[in-house]
Amino acid sequence: MSELLDELVSRSLSLGASFAECRFERRFSTSITVVNGVVEKLSCGVDSGYGLRVLVGGALGFASASELAAGGLADSAVDSARALSLRVEEAVALADVPIAKASFRAPCRESPDAVELSDKVELCKRACEAAGSVDGRVKSVTVRLADEVDYRALCTSEDAWVEQTIPRVLLSVEVVAADAGNLGYYRGRVGAAMGYEFLTEERATTLAEDCARRAVRMLEAERTPAGRFTVLCDPELTGVLIHEAFGHACEADGVIAGSSILKGRLGDKVASELVSAYDDPTIEGSWGWVPYDDEGVKGEKKALLREGVLTSYITNRESAAKLGLKPNGGARAQSYAHPPIARMSNTFVAPGDWSFEEMVEDIEYGVYLLGSRGGQVEPGKGVFQFNAQEAYLIERGEVTKPLRDASLSGLILETLLNVEAVGRDFKLSPGYCGKSGQVVPASTGGPTIRVRNAVVGGAR
Repeated sequence: MSELLDELVSRSLSLGASFAECRFERRFSTSITVVNGVVEKLSCGVDSGYGLRVLVGGALGFASASELAAGGLADSAVDSARALSLRVEEAVALADVPIAKASFRAPCRESPDAVELSDKVELCKRACEAAGSVDGRVKSVTVRLADEVDYRALCTSEDAWVEQTIPRVLLSVEVVAADAGNLGYYRGRVGAAMGYEFLTEERATTLAEDCARRAVRMLEAERTPAGRFTVLCDPELTGVLIHEAFGHACEADGVIAGSSILKGRLGDKVASELVSAYDDPTIEGSWGWVPYDDEGVKGEKKALLREGVLTSYITNRESAAKLGLKPNGGARAQSYAHPPIARMSNTFVAPGDWSFEEMVEDIEYGVYLLGSRGGQVEPGKGVFQFNAQEAYLIERGEVTKPLRDASLSGLILETLLNVEAVGRDFKLSPGYCGKSGQVVPASTGGPTIRVRNAVVGGAR
């Protein structure tokens, strides 16, 4: 494998490339879906191949192939770059980086590829059973398990060599409850860049039972009032807000393309001084842990916001060169079949010093929002809308009745400027982030935050 990486890089240079970067990946993965104790979907296998990116005449070309069909990869990549160079308006440059030499293997006591498939299925069935036993009104339980062992190696014409092996395991539980024509729904996830020592039966059943209790609780929910209120966002919704509404606007390729409200705003105050936010791929064991990015740049904790001031973008080598910044470990590719682009890893709001009780006690009438069921974001226009999984009314300093169909919407920067309290609690939640046709593991999180004058329930 290493010999072929070297050969493809050398072949690219001999064909006229001024730079070549070749990646090899071999990924073992499992995906299981169990619905009400019955296996609905199951797949398990290994995918491997090479991705080659070259610079010719100021243009980047990319080609990929499976491990068994990589012979002509250099010719394809160079031909692609040469064709693009004929109509390039601005020559691509790659910012200088330290030449990395690294071999990394994440700690793992029980590798996903060593666990019997039958044991994985049994874990899903037990989670289903645990959720169903909580309440007779639980009507549907869907458990999804995904795992992988991902080995990646990178070789460049600058003499970089990086190889890393990272396992990941993820369990998702969705519960639907029904009673007297009312429906309650809740989805929860746990995941980590670890082996199966993370995914214990206790952790799986505890998650399932919690999801079931929350779904049942929503059967009693009343309609959410619409308007502007003081709002509490739980750690999960805080994470979704900072990732979707702000983090994507910090990705440097979007800044260059003009599709970010943060273009040209480095050093500006764009949020409350209570808000500091980071993208950090260095958190060991976290779902978004990326020790080295897919350009061989060592991951680093990036302060996106420091006390409300925009302090950095998330860069890859190309975008860093265009903006006059340094690459900061933000280049990620879904697989060998995709070129690396600027992406987030673990994106979160840093905790503050408020207790939950302190944030609630002086709210006369407000809404407490928890979790996210999706939504819409336009980083170029600076607007967002998220649907909460749970919501509760706050009356005279106390959390009271459950609410249904609650949403949070508004202007991204206005909402961040209106943050008036940041909690001491903190949580990272695992998930997947999609961009430009690529999906990568990413965590989101933070503490509970309080936002004044927030738009709830879709009111304008």
